Amino acid sequence: MKQFFKLAMVAALAVLVSGCFGRVQPVYNAEANPVPVKLQETSLENIGTIIQTAAINRGWVVNEVAPGKMKATLHNRTHVAVIDITYSKKDYSINYVSSVDLLYDGSKIHRSYNKWIRTLQNDINKNLNIASLKA
Repeated sequence: MKQFFKLAMVAALAVLVSGCFGRVQPVYNAEANPVPVKLQETSLENIGTIIQTAAINRGWVVNEVAPGKMKATLHNRTHVAVIDITYSKKDYSINYVSSVDLLYDGSKIHRSYNKWIRTLQNDINKNLNIASLKA
């Protein structure tokens, strides 16, 4: 029985320690994602609205900084992520600006941040593709 208890403790410790590794990853920036060709004929404002809608639907608070540039902020419990979204008629990019409580060290960040950016990127791509079908 004692040996079983020791084995169970070692297994639990191994699971706990393995969960701690891989929490931080290199910061993911979604660079130069293409806008569908059909949408390149529409206005820059229309493309911005599509991108903004995707971000808002994911919980980001979006502010237009200038034509072709937005700043978006996501609050998730104690975590805060701030990104720049730049866009043109040809492509868009999502770039890290700052964060709170996401273990950012200058090049690496908590894996949840990267997941949020990839999810946002997928939603923007989906919305752009749907809009291009209607164009």
